[in-house]
Amino acid sequence: MVRTKKLTGTGSTSSGSPRRGTGTLDDFISTPAGLRGTAPSDNMAAVSPSATSGGDSMPDFSSDDALQSIRAELSRIGSSMLTKADTGALVREIREAVQEDLQSLRTDLTALTERVDAVEAEARICCQQHRAAETAATRQGNMLLNLRRQVEDLENRSRRHNVRIRGRPEPDTEPLAVTLQHLFCQLLGPDAPPDIRIDRAHRALGQARPDGRPRDVVCCLHSFPQKEQIMTAARNLPTVNFRGADLALFQDLSGLILDARRTLRPITTALRDKGIPYKWGFPFSLQARQGTSWHTLRMPDDALRFVRTLHLPPIRIRNWLLEEPLGPRRGEDAGLQPSTTHLGRMSPPRRWGGPAGAEE
Repeated sequence: MVRTKKLTGTGSTSSGSPRRGTGTLDDFISTPAGLRGTAPSDNMAAVSPSATSGGDSMPDFSSDDALQSIRAELSRIGSSMLTKADTGALVREIREAVQEDLQSLRTDLTALTERVDAVEAEARICCQQHRAAETAATRQGNMLLNLRRQVEDLENRSRRHNVRIRGRPEPDTEPLAVTLQHLFCQLLGPDAPPDIRIDRAHRALGQARPDGRPRDVVCCLHSFPQKEQIMTAARNLPTVNFRGADLALFQDLSGLILDARRTLRPITTALRDKGIPYKWGFPFSLQARQGTSWHTLRMPDDALRFVRTLHLPPIRIRNWLLEEPLGPRRGEDAGLQPSTTHLGRMSPPRRWGGPAGAEE
C-alpha cells in the first residue's frame, strides 16, 4: 500500500497554485495588471489570438487620471446619498404636511357636520309642519264633506213638497196646474180631497230636447201629507196612464243625490238579485236589512264594508263626493226609475221626505 505525502503550507491550494490574498480597493487598483493573480499553468490551453484581440478591451485603471476620476465619482455618489439627519428631516416634513392636510380635513368635516345638523333640524321642522298641515287639511276636508252633505240635505228638504212627473207630452194644451189637478184626483180616486192646492208647476228648465222627448214637469204641493198620499198611490199602481200617456212620478232630488244613486246602482242591483230589501235615507244613505239588522252606507268609504257585510260580489264604487258626476244633474236626464217599491214595499220614515227605493 502506497502512502501519499501530506501537503503542508498555507500559501498554496490543492492544485499547487498560490492562494490569492485579500486587500483594499486601492491595493487592487495600484497593482499592475500583469501581477494580479497567478500565471497560467503549463497544462492549460493557450489563448488564441482571436480571443485576446477581439471584443472590447477592459479600461486601464493603472493611470493616475483614471484613479482620480473614479475617486471623484465615488465622492460625488457618497455626497449625494441621504444621511440619517436628512432622512429624519424629510420624515418630519412629510409628517407636518400630512398633519396640516388632516387638520384641514377635520375643519371641513366639522363645518360639513354642522351644516348637516342644521339641514336635519330644518327637515324635522318641515316634517312636523307637513304632518300638521296634512292633519289640518284632512280635518278641513272632512268638515267640507260634512258641510256639503248638510247643504244637500237642506236642498232636498226644500224639495220635500215637489213631485217630478215624466212623460207628459208637449206642448201643453191647458195650464199645468189644471192638468195636474186632474192627474192627482185620478190617482187618489174617491178619497181625493176636494181641493188639492198646488203652489207652482212648470216644465224642467232648459230647451226642448232635440229627440222630441218631453221635458219633466215639476210641481210643488202646498200640503206635504197630500203629496205623500199621491206618491203612495203612484207606487201601488203598476203603471200610471193619464190621457193616453204613461207617466212616472219621482221625488224631486238634488244633483248630488242623483249622482250618488247612479253610482250605487250596481250595489242596489246586487241587493235585488239576492232578495235583500233596502231603502234610501236623508241625509243621503243606503240602508239594507239582513235578518233583524240594518246596515247603512253613507260615504264612499263605507262601500267596501257594506258589500262585505252583506256578502255581495266585489264591486268598485267611485267617490261621488270628489269626482265629476256620471251624467247630467237634471232629473229628466238622470235615468231615474219609476216610483215603485223594492222587495216588500218598504217605506222610509216620513221625516225623510220621500218614498223608499223610489229612484236609483
